[in-house]
Parts: sequence; structure tokens; C-alpha cells
Amino acid sequence: MSVEGTFEVRWWWRDRPVRVAVTDRTALPAARRTVARRLAGLRAVELELARAHRAAGRSVPAGPLLRDLVSVALGAAEASGGAVDPTVGAARLRRAVGPVPACGSGWGPVDRSGDWRAVSLRGELLAVPPPLWLDLGGTATAYVVQRCAERVAARHGTGVLVALGSRLAVAGPGPAGGWRVAQGPPTLTGGALVTADVLRPDGGGVRDPRTGGSPASPWRAVTVAAPDAARAAMLAVAALARGADGPEWLAGQGVRSWPRTRRTALPQPATRW
Repeated sequence: MSVEGTFEVRWWWRDRPVRVAVTDRTALPAARRTVARRLAGLRAVELELARAHRAAGRSVPAGPLLRDLVSVALGAAEASGGAVDPTVGAARLRRAVGPVPACGSGWGPVDRSGDWRAVSLRGELLAVPPPLWLDLGGTATAYVVQRCAERVAARHGTGVLVALGSRLAVAGPGPAGGWRVAQGPPTLTGGALVTADVLRPDGGGVRDPRTGGSPASPWRAVTVAAPDAARAAMLAVAALARGADGPEWLAGQGVRSWPRTRRTALPQPATRW
């Protein structure tokens, strides 16, 4: 499909829309394969992470992608002062099995006998002590779209946009006027956009890491633009998870944002992660 000088393909991955667009038509098949391979690699990451959880605190080998994703998630937790906490997924185990929520989310009261600082990543070894449960969703897909965009641009010399759900990154020389995007600004000339939601149709969404409940944010969603998708994800999730002081905190981060305030009526379907 061609859209004003760009060429793109779209498909669905786990009920989330995937969009890959390039400025050089000949690079589109390779760009699609790059993204599809990396998404397929997330299945292996899930299996490795499950093994780490079963090990109950003992160190187990972790592959390169899992190590990267854990490092990014722990970095987001530190940079946000714990607002983006990848360990609140422990609360998920006390509910019926459902879609994995975003990093910084969970359901019901959270056992705070430990926190993300107890997770150990040393070299190729990962240890997740119980009752912690790593949930990398909030930053993992952001990291994936960023790396995919950078790889395609570097290998093929083309401008590229990669989006998965509400995580979007661009790299290389973009089209005249920038890339058209659905959230935030009308067009994007560089960097990344991420939207975070308090409410989602699947019952998930950002949660207050202190309680596991819905944060007391004046916003129901926020879109953040940043040079890197993982940083944009951290800022968007933290702005909601911090509750009432989230807007002021985000205003001091030096990035553009587009919040959506809460409504008194029933919420509209929110963007999936």
C-alpha cells in the first residue's frame, strides 16, 4: 500500500495492529521480515521468563533479547522512581488468567514484601525472587519497535516507521512533511510516540504500583513524544501511575505530551498496548 510517497504493510499480532512503512518501496519486504522475526522472538523471551519465575530466585540463563528487555524495564523503574514497576505483575496471579497487563500494572492489592531492586541481572544470569513476578509489557514492545526501526534504516538507508499497538518509532530520512500518526501530533518527523491508558477494554491498563489499583490521575490517557520509544513509554506510564502529581512531574521532563482528561461518561475504547 502506498500513502503519499511512503509504502506500508499492516497486520495483526496478538490482537494488536502492526504497521511498517518505508520511503523506499524496495525495502518494504525486508522491513516486514525484520519486524516479524523480532515479534516471533518474543515467544522465546516468554518461555525464558517463565523459567526464571519457576526457579524461585535461583539464577537462570537469559538470552540476549530477554536481558535487554529486563535491563530496559529495570532502568525505567529507576528513572521513574519506581512508578513504572515491572514487578507489580505478582498481583495478576491472584486473578483469573487474562491478557498480560502493561509494565506498571496489576490487579488488586499488591504484596510489597519486595520490589524491582530485588531482581538480579548479572551477565547472562537472571534471578527473580518470589513473590516478585516480572511483567515487561510496558517497555518491551517500545524497545522492540525502536530497535526494528533503527535496524531497517541502518541496513537499507530508508526512512522507516514501525508501530505496534500504541508504541511507534521512526528512523532514517522521513517523507516530506513527516509521518502521519493517529495519536498526538498530526505528523512525526523523528523519534517516537507512545500512548498509555488508565483503562482498556481488556480490563488492564496502568496501575498504581503502591496499591495495584487504578491510579488517581486526572488523565485517562496520555501520549508522549521522545527521542526513544522506551523512554517515551516510561514517561507515559509514569505520568499516569504517579497519580495526582503525574502531570506536574511529566511537565518537568522536557518532552511534548498530549493528555486526555477523564470524562464523567463511560470511557471510550482505549488504545491497546
